[in-house]
Amino acid sequence: MGQLNEFGMPDLQSKSAEKSLPRVARRPKRSLAWVWFIPLAALLVGLSIIWHDYSQQGPKITISFQSATGIENGKTQIKYRDVVIGLVKSVRLNSTQDGVVVEADLTKDGAAFAHEGSRFWVVRPRVGFGGVSGLTTLLSGSYIETDFDGSAKSRESERNFVGLELPPPISSNRPGSHYVLRTDSLGSLGPGAPIFYRRIQVGLVTGFSLNDAGKFVDLNIFVDAPYDKYIDTSTRFWNESGIDLTIGAGGMHLQTESLISLIAGGISFSSFGKPQPLIDAKKPFKLYDSRNAAAVVPKGVAVPIRMRFDQPVRGLNIGAPVVFHGVDLGVVDSVELDFDIMTRQFFTVVEGTLYPERLGTVYTDLKLAHQTPGDLAESLNSMTNKGLRAQLRTGSILTGQLYIALADFPNLPPSESNQTTLPFIMPTIAADDLGSMQAQIGSIIAKIDKIPFEKIAEDLDEMVVQIKRMSANLDKSVTPKLASTLTQIELTVKNLNTLIAPGSPLTSNTESMLEDLKGSLKSLRSLTDSLQANPDSIIRGRGAQPYSRDTLGAPSK
Repeated sequence: MGQLNEFGMPDLQSKSAEKSLPRVARRPKRSLAWVWFIPLAALLVGLSIIWHDYSQQGPKITISFQSATGIENGKTQIKYRDVVIGLVKSVRLNSTQDGVVVEADLTKDGAAFAHEGSRFWVVRPRVGFGGVSGLTTLLSGSYIETDFDGSAKSRESERNFVGLELPPPISSNRPGSHYVLRTDSLGSLGPGAPIFYRRIQVGLVTGFSLNDAGKFVDLNIFVDAPYDKYIDTSTRFWNESGIDLTIGAGGMHLQTESLISLIAGGISFSSFGKPQPLIDAKKPFKLYDSRNAAAVVPKGVAVPIRMRFDQPVRGLNIGAPVVFHGVDLGVVDSVELDFDIMTRQFFTVVEGTLYPERLGTVYTDLKLAHQTPGDLAESLNSMTNKGLRAQLRTGSILTGQLYIALADFPNLPPSESNQTTLPFIMPTIAADDLGSMQAQIGSIIAKIDKIPFEKIAEDLDEMVVQIKRMSANLDKSVTPKLASTLTQIELTVKNLNTLIAPGSPLTSNTESMLEDLKGSLKSLRSLTDSLQANPDSIIRGRGAQPYSRDTLGAPSK
């Protein structure tokens, strides 16, 4: 208890004094162990960053390019579908100084592209027949795009790659089918050339190469889905490059596909005949020069024939039709000159091919569909024994083109030939109409020669002289009179302007006459008003007027 005062109560002053006194106590010691948590946390963060970088790190690869245009160390990225999968670390010249080697680090996600079949190319602004690409790199800078070739046979690990100088025509994930076309020459076709089906662009050319023998050019093409389902055994491809201008017996035909095909070339395809599914999609298709060339080669049994003509065959070209009763039954394959030692005369050997399937329903009705070429040769032999012959005929007088017609000549003596081998030797007969046609052409030329072109020219010259004389007479006689007439018209117009000018006598007299006419009309109006007010004044005469409209303006009461 505290101290008590004299009254036996607690002394409050002594308590306040005790509180005001300082207390002495031992200060507790502070622990500095928590300070080590800061470097420990920094160490853990650094280790996590290192581990994250290590876990995301992929393989290192090298890419060879012809030049390092647009590639920068530490800045140029490697992308796939706009996702960054790598970064360029260094760019250096190769050992032969004819290119550059790009060293890059791929991420973990990009490790799948460090395999055989991967493709790398630099994306930069490009302008081509297919349009403009790479415009986004104008702001973001160039980058390296990657993809993998779906046609690669294996996906083995690879670290060294050769970059593409141009982007591949198609991506690996593009749905469609690959095919091969074989042609004698490349022409204007090349990678990126369009492929059309019924004038719709359905694909493009992806590349080309020479075949192993070096005699043909194989074009690699790609047809987008679902248009690739229209390619089967009856499909034929033809070149649509440029303009196809054909002049023949049927007139002039002009065919073209599009502006792109005129510039960069193009290929079209269609089906001819009964479609059948493809057995081997890798088997090359033949690329024809034109649609007509593709259409004249039908499917079915082909019967080769050989013909001998002792008369000139100028105008008979390869591809000319072999006609039977107006139907194109075949085509001419070759025209060659030969020499007969026995008769010591030159003659022409023409080889062609007949396609009996072009007979249509007759081909089926005669049960020829299942016959072999040898059986068809026997049928031709029986027809030639009855008078079937091959004959040259004129297809066009203007162009002089010839074709071969198979016709029956029953008046010929019967023959007993028995041909069963191929090519079938088709007997021929001289064409009389060729001689008559030449005679008619000669007659026409002779008549043309008789036309007096010189006399006509002299008459034309004399006519021109007369026209010049007439022009001179017109200049001397008619022109002065026209000038005088125009002068008189000008004077008349000036006099008329003087008469109607302001202040002229005519104008003043006209104005005075108009004022008099106005006064007369005013008097007439007054008379009319008076008669209307007093109609009996006509009988009684004029009396005192109660008012005057003109002077007073109001009646007097």
